[in-house]
Amino acid sequence: MGLQILAVLGLWFAVGAYQTRRHAGGSGGPAPDFTLTDLAGRRVALHDFRHQKVVLHFFATWCGVCKAELPSVRRVHASLDEDEVLLAIAADSDDSEALRRFAAEHDLRYPILLATDEMLSAYAVDRYPTNYYLNGDGSVSSSTVGLSTLLGMKLRLLRTHRE
Repeated sequence: MGLQILAVLGLWFAVGAYQTRRHAGGSGGPAPDFTLTDLAGRRVALHDFRHQKVVLHFFATWCGVCKAELPSVRRVHASLDEDEVLLAIAADSDDSEALRRFAAEHDLRYPILLATDEMLSAYAVDRYPTNYYLNGDGSVSSSTVGLSTLLGMKLRLLRTHRE
């Protein structure tokens, strides 16, 4: 039984690493800057969060894996330090009223930004969920594609640095 669990966990991490390398951008380079609109109509620019650790959480409301990841994302958001921020970016942003209902139904209390095709392309996002972890200097620390666990998200956030 113990070997089966280890085999399943090993396969889980291997598939996640493969998906990330295949579909998400690499680490170390600068994160593409953007200005997007949030659900309240305010403009939010990535460069406004310089000197903070940033988690960019790309999701889609129709994505079952994204819904499964929501409890972890909510808990990460609730545990952020004052120099850390989580920005959720909705890929299916055509209907902001439906997105507001989704956020209310799932008790999402973090900023949700409306993605543009250009922004999704700049981050090479074509699978959901995708998470980017950004250092305070605006560089990419790491990224993941697919379901992330709470522990995995917290460890990646810990590996980012403020400057």
